[in-house]
Amino acid sequence: MAGKTRVAQYQADRTNQKLYFCRLACKAAEEASNKQLYQGQCETAIFHLQGALLAFLQELSHYYGLAIAEPTVASIKATLAQSTQVSPELQRLEQLLDSGFLAEVMRAYNRCQYAPKPDTPEVTVAGQGGGDLIVNVVTLSNQWLPDDATIREWRQQFLTLIEQLRAGMAEY
Repeated sequence: MAGKTRVAQYQADRTNQKLYFCRLACKAAEEASNKQLYQGQCETAIFHLQGALLAFLQELSHYYGLAIAEPTVASIKATLAQSTQVSPELQRLEQLLDSGFLAEVMRAYNRCQYAPKPDTPEVTVAGQGGGDLIVNVVTLSNQWLPDDATIREWRQQFLTLIEQLRAGMAEY
């Protein structure tokens, strides 16, 4: 991607930065001293992976010269269709978002946003010996949360994918 414009370089740097933050969060999760810190760092890593996807969509949007403020797969696809263009990069992302590691990342991201109901709800009322409500919520079972090794693997797969897609983008 030699000869990039300053804006294009910023877009690529932003994607790389989100992947780097994900790596740091995975490392912090691995070194976490308790369950709460571990869960927090794993969720942070997942948020950064989702952020890397959004940053890469911005990168793609810029590459195709689209004026989309907050690009999504659908908005890029629709805009390209208006000028009868197709994006092999977008097709690959769509495929992985339907059934692949990116689909797993998005499921994990959604579960972090809307955690599943616990099997046995723990009801505490403030001031009635329930303790710290935040700690009670965090210490409930987090079996729905992928471990740091899985997140690390997703990050590596995404990094490899982005490098492949960027190589193809540089050829044209």
